[in-house]
Amino acid sequence: VTCFFIDTAHNIVEYIEIIWKILKDGGVWINLGPLLYHFADSYGQNDMSIELSLADVKKVAFHYGFSLERESTIATTYTTNIRSMMQNRYFAAFWTMTKRTGNRPEEHNAE
Repeated sequence: VTCFFIDTAHNIVEYIEIIWKILKDGGVWINLGPLLYHFADSYGQNDMSIELSLADVKKVAFHYGFSLERESTIATTYTTNIRSMMQNRYFAAFWTMTKRTGNRPEEHNAE
């Protein structure tokens, strides 16, 4: 489960690869969260940030051998005080993807 997490990466492709590696064949990845990319406005020498669109995130996941089972957009908040005059609302991506049995990313097939 990744909840308000995948956009914390400097390189979201690495996160997807790690998720693929830790799930068993047939395992399910459940995700909920926006794509705010925490390092998008960082300009330091070591502040690289790969910021993919939702469509591109899904393409990378498909490349790694995930199949999309369910997808929707969910309006939600994050650490919001309901008594506050300021509240942030997100239209977060929700999905479940299954790691297809026996599929491996192309770059790992040479092992």
